[in-house]
Amino acid sequence: MKLSPRLLACFALSLTCAHSKADSQIIQAFEGDGFDNWQTTGTAFGLAPALGKAEGMKSNFQNYAGNSLACSAHGGDEATGTLTSQELLITHPYLGFLIAGGKYPGKTAVQLLVNGKVVREAVGANTITLREEVWDLSEFKGQKGVIRLLDDATGGWGIIAADHFVFSSDAKPVFPKTSAAKANSDDALVRVPSEATAALVPGATFKVTGGHDETGVFSPTAITFGNDGSLYVAETHRFRFGVEDDRSNLYWYHEDLAARTTADRRAMHEKWFSKRSLEWMTAKSEVIRHLSHPDASGVFSKSDVFAEQFNDVLDGTAAGVFAWDDTVYFACIPKLWMLRSSKNGGQAPERKVIEDGFGVRVSLSGHDMNGFTLGYDGRIWGTIGDRGFNVTTKEGRKYDFHNRGAVFRFEPDGSQFEVVHFGLRNPKELAFDDFGNGISVDNNSDQGDAARVVYVVEGADSGWEMEHQAMHTFHREIGLQKRPPSRWMTERMWELQNPVQPAFIIPPSAYISSGPSGLAYHPGAGFLESEAQHFHICDYRGSAAGSGIWSFKMEPSGAGMKMTESHKLLW
Repeated sequence: MKLSPRLLACFALSLTCAHSKADSQIIQAFEGDGFDNWQTTGTAFGLAPALGKAEGMKSNFQNYAGNSLACSAHGGDEATGTLTSQELLITHPYLGFLIAGGKYPGKTAVQLLVNGKVVREAVGANTITLREEVWDLSEFKGQKGVIRLLDDATGGWGIIAADHFVFSSDAKPVFPKTSAAKANSDDALVRVPSEATAALVPGATFKVTGGHDETGVFSPTAITFGNDGSLYVAETHRFRFGVEDDRSNLYWYHEDLAARTTADRRAMHEKWFSKRSLEWMTAKSEVIRHLSHPDASGVFSKSDVFAEQFNDVLDGTAAGVFAWDDTVYFACIPKLWMLRSSKNGGQAPERKVIEDGFGVRVSLSGHDMNGFTLGYDGRIWGTIGDRGFNVTTKEGRKYDFHNRGAVFRFEPDGSQFEVVHFGLRNPKELAFDDFGNGISVDNNSDQGDAARVVYVVEGADSGWEMEHQAMHTFHREIGLQKRPPSRWMTERMWELQNPVQPAFIIPPSAYISSGPSGLAYHPGAGFLESEAQHFHICDYRGSAAGSGIWSFKMEPSGAGMKMTESHKLLW
């Protein structure tokens, strides 16, 4: 068949267009509740990207991409520090990003280092409006380098801000526009005069009832009220002092990814005691603190340590505590505990292990065992993140979920442990509405996905496996220089129900928060009537300015659930 000149011209044009289409690879978008695998020094960059501005700033940054950006304004102009990427293979001729901040070469700068030397540098223009910057890296293609955000300046404009780093084959890469959600507005909240940064819904009150100075409470992770109105507080002292994070210990990543039991993880730690010694791993203990004797205003006047000595190599984080009748249930990897006050006053409480084998892997910090709540069926329910578990129950039932998080339940006497819903990444507690519908909120994976509201369904799979994280955050550690396609993203498993996602999964019901870290339900008594039938989720984003509590309402939708309303409760 002979093609006409016109068809040949169209065919040639289509080939040209296909060939000329820009190839790009996002290196870092700063849209998560942390910096992914980028490492910080100093204090200037805080613990997470900023939602438009850092605490203490009067105005928002302008022209950044998406919802958040990296900036060194945490602590003001006087704070200093660095934020540095992992080593990158330079695969494209151009590197583009957005930049603002101070105009101090070598002091407030974005730098590219190749073989330890600064080969490219850009500085701000003494403004909080980000501009586009593109570097020609043709001469370095095929080599490895790191991107560093540097703040070594104090005084006026002693900050640097940057966002959306992207490799591109085009000298003019496309940057997304600022899309901070309108729901993040604090317009409906009322400032708390006694707390400089706090605001809450009209009609609510705010009071510190058990601060560190008065009670000794340290790094609380979960709370529960006893029958007498006293408060049990789970405290973590081992976080980053025995409870580690793969991103800070890449030398053991392959072994951690291969671990299938807690015995495997113990062997891995023993192998690497030269890096993290036995003394380091066991120096601190998790604690359950008991606050009692509240006065008429609800402030606790007595503080005691209820239980401690949770400092084995495998122990921590103390991430869940629940009091029911005379029993305190405690979630502290690798064990699920029952504790009762000793009949011999003054002695340590009686302890019983319900199940053992949680926390097969180190994974990412915070992906722990959480909970708890009393279910509609009279059983105790809880959640665990993708540190995973490999448990053989007292009744002989085996659960091997070494690479997935899950929702579980058991009888109040500790028997009949069973997994209800799995395939979760980092679910933060769960709560039941008036009709027994279970809801949890599962954290995002820093791939551009959102934190998901999960309708807990018996036997359900939400699709997450730890390998999705390995292919994204740790692709270089597993031998892939270029980040490969992600099934989690390309098959749209994190999205609301759609025809592209696998049919075996239960899709999420809604999106809310970016750093979910605690969930409760308000049935209608004891708090604002306007909040009745609402779920409340803590949203931790690494700074006070970006953190608070969301309120949202869920209603049935077909066989699932849907969100019908959401607003800020406390910020």
